[in-house]
Amino acid sequence: MANPYDLGGLQAIGRDDQVLVVGTGLTSADIIATLDRNGHRSRIVALSRHGYRPRSHAVLPGDPIGDFISLPSRSATVMLRRIRATILDAKRRGEDWHPVLDAVRRQGQIIWQALPLDEQRRLVRHLRTLWDVHRFRIAPQVADVLDRRVAEGMLAYRAASIVGAEQVDGRIRVTLRPRRQPTQTTETFDRVVVTTGPAHADIFRTNTAIADLGRMGLVRLDPIGLGLATDSQGRAVSTSGRPTDSIFVSGPLARGSVGELMGIPEVTAHAERIAAEIHQWLGYQTALRRKAS
Repeated sequence: MANPYDLGGLQAIGRDDQVLVVGTGLTSADIIATLDRNGHRSRIVALSRHGYRPRSHAVLPGDPIGDFISLPSRSATVMLRRIRATILDAKRRGEDWHPVLDAVRRQGQIIWQALPLDEQRRLVRHLRTLWDVHRFRIAPQVADVLDRRVAEGMLAYRAASIVGAEQVDGRIRVTLRPRRQPTQTTETFDRVVVTTGPAHADIFRTNTAIADLGRMGLVRLDPIGLGLATDSQGRAVSTSGRPTDSIFVSGPLARGSVGELMGIPEVTAHAERIAAEIHQWLGYQTALRRKAS
């Protein structure tokens, strides 16, 4: 299944089918919980390059802990040490890691923009996966389902990459390369569900309208590889390096320039800011036309 939100496709998965879920994030957790609710009782393997599964929300909410922007770090390593030290201090006071990561999320855009380009790249390369599993959390009820299935031996998380796949006698034979191992393994499944989500760095291939803008030189990918390059006003940056006045980018595609921009609060705030920029730009264009006439 290329579309994990196809409810009919999920319902067609038999209770005894062995299932490979590609991806171990939030969508993966939802798919596994849905299969469990539908009565699935056979083996599920959840696969990603690191094999991390998302953490659960805190049972009780708490106020964010930590100030990471009064003296923003210009080193990803130093920032990581500050976060870890804050978590240890919170634990000594009876708190867990959740409110510390909540503070990092709230301050994420300022933290990101204070880092030089090379440090942003280091952060994405080495820490993005760990950030994602702590940032994007699952409900405790879903976590309970995953824990139970792991304990029953009906769910396994694997750190591996897919080398190849083929259909054999109505089933799907998948060749895997376990992380940091030179050898390959082969396993067979009845169903495969892809939950890897949108690939923003691949937007020119997956979105024809944006691909056309790219071919016209009006937009380009950001240097981090997270989406489209934008300037401080939210305008798309052209291939010449200059902003394109009439094209604004709002939402996750702008996160390479903006920073934390995946959750609803951040996306909403960013959309409001871009709307204000567009309103100001339209007013400027109207004034120019009036002056010309």
